[in-house]
Amino acid sequence: MSILTPRLDWLLGCCTANGCDAHGPQSEFQVQLNTEPTPAYGPPAARHLLTSGDSFDITFTPRPFSGVQNFSRGSTAPITPRQRNLKEQLELPSLQTYPIPPNCAPEEQEEARKEKLLDMYQEFALDLHTGMYLTQLTSNRDYSDIHCQLMEDMTTLKLDQSNGRIIEFPLTNVSKVYRIVKNDDKWYSAGTPLPNALPANSEQIVVVEFMRLKLPFVFKELQTAQRFLICMELLIRRAQQKQALRSLTPTFPPQQIQNRQCPTPRLVHDAMARPTPSPGSGSRSER
Repeated sequence: MSILTPRLDWLLGCCTANGCDAHGPQSEFQVQLNTEPTPAYGPPAARHLLTSGDSFDITFTPRPFSGVQNFSRGSTAPITPRQRNLKEQLELPSLQTYPIPPNCAPEEQEEARKEKLLDMYQEFALDLHTGMYLTQLTSNRDYSDIHCQLMEDMTTLKLDQSNGRIIEFPLTNVSKVYRIVKNDDKWYSAGTPLPNALPANSEQIVVVEFMRLKLPFVFKELQTAQRFLICMELLIRRAQQKQALRSLTPTFPPQQIQNRQCPTPRLVHDAMARPTPSPGSGSRSER
């Protein structure tokens, strides 16, 4: 009985209970929960606010940008040893100029910007590797929720449209990524001032374009769309650079170098069985 009392107090503090009765020696509790709204008059019921996010939430929400200064979830999100290993392997691709993260101030130094960019890039890659639901704009201008997941090689994007088909898109085949704005059924390029536009009517659309296909993703907040655009570009550049490095690196070393470094037993046997030329064998050729 004493063990169940704190648990029951917590339950009664979070929900509105109409009764709690004990029956028999087993002390079985019957709790009736009421979903009616709190009356306007009378003492207010005790409520406990949700101070942490849902660990099973796999939707792409702007939680890293809502009312906080740091875009990275950092130590607030649980991370497994496998995710920690993947995060340590993710480095920024080689670029002449790196994009500026949306959470950077203009007066910050380049090293601080690059560090924030790396943190944002690693967190985004881990979220996408876990899997998330995004809103896709279809060809007939309808909205559909699609599950996106980055595969283990971090170079292939897998899309599940919940219709029995799972499509894999290599990031090396992406031609470009860009952002457009939709406002009142009109389309504008990024950076174009919108006439009498309200934030509620505007939609940020990030288009991942392949050779014969376009994948438009819809976002409500500008900073969320910028984060998706920047991190997706970094993942694409990383995949393309890894593919270029594999094409330049031979799968097997040259045959001559391989023979000099590690001769096979057959080569050794043939070399020992080959007859040794006599000292006078080259006199005729010299004449």
